[in-house]
Formats: sequence, structure tokens, C-alpha cells
Amino acid sequence: MVPSIISIFLSIVSIAAIFVIKTSTSLQLSDGEMVNSIIAISACLGGLISATFVVYGYIQTNKAFLFSLKPSLLIRVVSEHLPNSQQTKQVPYTFIHYANTSNNEFVNLTMEIKLKIGTREIDLSDLFKPKMSMAAQDTRQNRIETFDILGQRGIDINREVQAGNAAILKTGYRFTFNGKEEKRAGAEYKWNAGISHWEIL
Repeated sequence: MVPSIISIFLSIVSIAAIFVIKTSTSLQLSDGEMVNSIIAISACLGGLISATFVVYGYIQTNKAFLFSLKPSLLIRVVSEHLPNSQQTKQVPYTFIHYANTSNNEFVNLTMEIKLKIGTREIDLSDLFKPKMSMAAQDTRQNRIETFDILGQRGIDINREVQAGNAAILKTGYRFTFNGKEEKRAGAEYKWNAGISHWEIL
């Protein structure tokens, strides 16, 4: 689309230039000079149009190459019931799995995990190391004893949900690519208080 628009603009300019040459009384060109001028303008137009497509093609190829170097992260939240730290009873655990699904390394990877309950939002990103490096195809997980971790932050998630406040876990991440910080949002999960389990939205 862009090179076509530029080509049309160049064609209009060339036609205008030829019109000026043919109608101008001040130039006083002979027939031979006029023909040579028109040929020169047409050749110049062809060269500029060709150069436009070449440069545009190079820019698009460069963009595609840069995009192919961009890493991508897959985040999954899984719920399990396992013995607590005292091995006395089964309690809910939240497993946050994250995998670099690309063949490129992450630089300054920072996980963004936030829990929204009603109008409140609790940042759980500090459960992960900030500004990590993550190799291509690397897979990691973070295991959280759900009630214990949230209780330390003053949250009784089951009571909140039973009181009518939906608990939504938002996932995402930030990283540095090509000298700029980029941000991506992941899936969201809703807490089911009946079975103490995260369910993807």
C-alpha cells in the first residue's frame, strides 16, 4: 500500500513536470530537447519507483527479522491439593508455570502477577525474581501455598468470594527487546471457592 501511494505521487509529479516542459514559453526547447527531457523524466520516474519498492521491501524484511528474534512466554496457572508444610493436611497450592516457547533468550524478564478482589488489586509479582534472564525453551515454575501466601497479605480468599467479591488472578510479563521495554498480558483465572481451584476465564 505505502509504495503504491508513493509511486502514484511520483507519477503525478512526473506528469506535472512533463506538462510544464511542453507548455512553458520560457524554456524554448526544440523538439529533440523536449523528447530527451521527457525520456529523462520517465527514466527518473522508473528509477525512483523501483528504489521505493526496494527500500520498502528491505524495511519489511528487517521488521520480519526483528520480530523473529522476539522471545515469547507461555504462562499457565495450575491448582493442586497437597500436604501443607507441616505435612498435617491437604491444602490448595497454586503452581505458576512459565515457559520460553521461542528460540530466543529473554532479557530483563519480570513477571507481573496481580490478584483483583472487588475494587482492590494485590500485586504478587514479588514472588518472582525481577529482571531475569531466561534461555530459549527454558521452563520454570513457582509453587505457592495459596492460603498461606495470601493470608500473609491479609486476604482470606474463600471468605472474599463467598461474600460476593470475585477473585481474579491476572498474569503478564515485561521484558527488554531491541533496547525497549515491552509488556504482554497473559490469561486470567477466577478462584472457585467451592473446590479451592483456579479456573481460566
